[in-house]
Amino acid sequence: MTLYERLGGATGVDAAVRLLSARIRVHPLLGPFFTDLDYDHIVEHRADYLIAILGGPEGYTGRSMRDSHRHLGLRDEHMDAFLALVRDTLADLDVSPLDREQTVAELERLRPVLVTDQSAAATSTPSAS
Repeated sequence: MTLYERLGGATGVDAAVRLLSARIRVHPLLGPFFTDLDYDHIVEHRADYLIAILGGPEGYTGRSMRDSHRHLGLRDEHMDAFLALVRDTLADLDVSPLDREQTVAELERLRPVLVTDQSAAATSTPSAS
């Protein structure tokens, strides 16, 4: 059984993504990145991407993770905050500790793609306009 299936398939992943996205939106470190974006579009893309990387059907048709995040100047602290929110969200949804950690491990693999070189990130901040 895939991680996607153990998380409840499309319905389970979608519920987790919606709760996670609501938490990201109000998070003091992560929320500002999403101020001027189409929230529903982001949630839909996030769900499609996570479904695919967790072993579900390939429905994600957006830009690559590198292309869609490169301009943000994400640092390790952003990734750490995101992964903590994932862990907490899955715990609140009664996902088993093993499946929580496997989900976080799958997302951790994106760190080299999402986190910008520290010297380049030092001058970049989230858009609050």
